[in-house]
Amino acid sequence: MNTEGADAMLPLTPDGSIAIIGMACLFPGAPDLDAYWENIVAGVDAIGDPPEDAWDARALHDPDGTLGTRIYSRRGGYLGEHARFDPLAHGVMPSTAQGGDSDHWLALQVARQALADAGYPGEVPCAERTMVVLARGSYPTAGTANVLQHGAILAQTIALLESLQLGLTDEDLGRIRDRLRDSLPPFEPDSVPGLIPNIAASRIANRLNLMGPSYTVDAACASSLIAVDLATRDLASGRCDLALVGGVHLPLPSSISQPFCTVGAFSGSGRLRPFDRQADGTLPGEGVGMVVLKPLAAARRDGDRIYAVIQGVGTSSDGRGMSVMAPRLEGQILALERAYQAAGVAPHSVGLVEAHGTGTQVGDLTEIRALTQLFGPREGRVRRCAVGSVKSMIGHLMPAAGIAGLIKTTLALYHRVLPPTLHVEEPNPELELERTPLYLNTATRPWFQGRTEEPRRAGVSAFGFGGINAHLVLEEHPVPDESALPSHARRWEAEVFIVAAASRERLIGRVEEIRRFLQRPPQLELRDLAYTLNVPADPGPARLAIVASSVEDLEKKLERALQRLSDPGRRQIRDARGIYYFDEPLGRSGELAFLFPGEGSQYPDMLADLCMHFPELRARFELTDHAFAEQGFDLLPTDFIFPHPTATAEERTGAETRLWSMDGAVSSVLTADYALLTLLRRLKIAPAAVLGHSTGEFAAMFASGMIDLADGALARQFSVELFQMYQRF
Repeated sequence: MNTEGADAMLPLTPDGSIAIIGMACLFPGAPDLDAYWENIVAGVDAIGDPPEDAWDARALHDPDGTLGTRIYSRRGGYLGEHARFDPLAHGVMPSTAQGGDSDHWLALQVARQALADAGYPGEVPCAERTMVVLARGSYPTAGTANVLQHGAILAQTIALLESLQLGLTDEDLGRIRDRLRDSLPPFEPDSVPGLIPNIAASRIANRLNLMGPSYTVDAACASSLIAVDLATRDLASGRCDLALVGGVHLPLPSSISQPFCTVGAFSGSGRLRPFDRQADGTLPGEGVGMVVLKPLAAARRDGDRIYAVIQGVGTSSDGRGMSVMAPRLEGQILALERAYQAAGVAPHSVGLVEAHGTGTQVGDLTEIRALTQLFGPREGRVRRCAVGSVKSMIGHLMPAAGIAGLIKTTLALYHRVLPPTLHVEEPNPELELERTPLYLNTATRPWFQGRTEEPRRAGVSAFGFGGINAHLVLEEHPVPDESALPSHARRWEAEVFIVAAASRERLIGRVEEIRRFLQRPPQLELRDLAYTLNVPADPGPARLAIVASSVEDLEKKLERALQRLSDPGRRQIRDARGIYYFDEPLGRSGELAFLFPGEGSQYPDMLADLCMHFPELRARFELTDHAFAEQGFDLLPTDFIFPHPTATAEERTGAETRLWSMDGAVSSVLTADYALLTLLRRLKIAPAAVLGHSTGEFAAMFASGMIDLADGALARQFSVELFQMYQRF
């Protein structure tokens, strides 16, 4: 490992840890933090056409071939209707918020939300020792354009009219000047602070009464991670107790696109494809993101909710390369090495890298080669580190790109979920990923950690034009009871609705009442409506069950159910689209039995969806992994039960073969059976009798209490002995 730049590799604090205790954001398609994470796990592509008033339709007109006669897309990640700011709610006079740069105000809004998320909705107790560092570029913005239009452009327009000799008098020209000025956003003395870049950070400190250092950072696309680096240094040195760090990018779309199109960096297809064979460039994005940082020891002392822990930061510059605009392999490697030396952890312990991943062929290839040199060649049959880029979903946010990636990765660690990257249809063969420990993750998947007792770790990269590089090493924060962690989803794909009444007639009346209520329409979350309907005071024996994916879907299914319930001869409804009714509910007079299946019931990705929602299921799979790892197995159960989505044909064949081998089948079925049993127990569903087929007989023993696997050590020992027994066969 390179030992130059020793000051960049010192541990952040004596225990090397800075906690992330609060976050907030405003990104394309996501007005808040929950929506951002929801979009990520759902694989939502928030890239689209710009708002009508945000684009000069002539901006990419290329009559003289300046841009190489190539057609460039106007698509990008735009905030659109989500870019809203209420000045009075933030103690700002409306006149002050006009005519300046909107990023000042949106950054203030998101900063306040981040502090509230960290547990500081009002005054910050350590305000005198709270710093603000904001990544912000010097790109042309709406505010600077307004100044130019009020000044030079307006003067040039009047001069042009004079030169045309149209017979206009000075009075005519004065009226035209006034009309043109009136058509522009106002430019008053109160607007001036909104045009000064560094005041974006100062305004946050001013409005929130934060008296530590406040300043902006411009390090191109690495700006946000450089801001994090600077903040962690001040926290580590004791100069500050709390840091509010973020990035913001809201330029004029046309002013960004034309220069980047000129150098061939923007996509012509309108689709951002990181690391894909068809990648043809990046796309612009807008947004604001903020995190609240605190020394880990102080966060634990204060009982803060800790999303993740920053263990190390590495930075570098490219030095003398082919071009000041071209990425240099040696510079990126140096930043990576410094980050892992500062963190004091081995790169191969990392399970996820949020790459810079801009979708440019040269940039993507350089980045993968740097990671390959750091991580070393592939060892064993499994590639264990997922690589992705959120830019495929929201575009390239330039100085705010790093904070978007940091928030995504922090949430991935917090929820123990590997997030997807979009539009990777065929990995670029030049990357030679099959020879590395890296794979491109294109699907939302549970993040298992059964190979080692070490915590989950992740890296975040951001590389800027001009050759500045930054990489962060993050680590999950352990919790006493993982089952207490919230599900990764704020909204489920569907909800179950139980409508109950004392009789069929009253049930029909209840359904009609609900339909009338839904026609208002109510401003309700589907989950809230499901909760209200599912907890009636007097359930009654007549029950209708509906599975719905939206309020509209629920209303349609209620109407369909009413039509069928009105037929007195119909005794039951079993509609596979999600409508169920029985005059005499099944099992009302009987008892419940569990039947556990054996070999032959296993299949790839079984229970993957439940593992992401219920940590106790994931823990059972990890328990089996630990047992295999202790016996020296290279291919663990989660490797062959959950093969990664971009596995080669050879890798998939190997996983499938192992899944259907004797020990693979036993381990997968037994683990799945016990995982489901664990979930049913959490839901307080208990059987009166249990049965099992083949390996399912062992699960039946667990369920009956004959074998108690509540003790993790005992469970692992039992698993080892069982696997060894089947291997002897």
